[in-house]
Amino acid sequence: MKADTWLLNDLPDQLITDWYNLQIFNEYDMQVATYYWIRREFERARSENWSVRTQPSLKMSGGRIVKPDIVIFKNSVAYDVLELKCHLDGIRETLLDEDLGKLKEMKTQWNLRHAYQLVLYDDDDVLRLDHDKEPWMKQYLTFVGANVRRHDSRRMRHGYEETRAQWVRWK
Repeated sequence: MKADTWLLNDLPDQLITDWYNLQIFNEYDMQVATYYWIRREFERARSENWSVRTQPSLKMSGGRIVKPDIVIFKNSVAYDVLELKCHLDGIRETLLDEDLGKLKEMKTQWNLRHAYQLVLYDDDDVLRLDHDKEPWMKQYLTFVGANVRRHDSRRMRHGYEETRAQWVRWK
């Protein structure tokens, strides 16, 4: 399976659909949905060498433990890592920056193939999350934004107002 293309295109669309179906209200819901969709994609591709884990404990230098949101393993070796953020009530850039520090440390320690910072958000603007990349990020890190309010073309998503009103009531 070519994870990059699917993670960049199909997964964000699935998460947006889950929000519209009132299945995502917070980061935990987003993590469960992401795990489900990744597992389903690997099962569909009948990939036996791959496994997916949520918040596995990875030991860092100095004995410190980090728990990335989702890690994809290939032949029992950590391969790709996903840090997820759910900003449906406003974007908090400090949380995104904290994840960048964690991803940088994991790259150094674990020699991961690739990292993704996936952000599900609700904003009137389509955010450019791939701010100026530092040298360590260039080949290693990809930012993926999924705006529940607007398409990448800045066009409002059909049914947004009704779904947002329901989402607020259920929240």
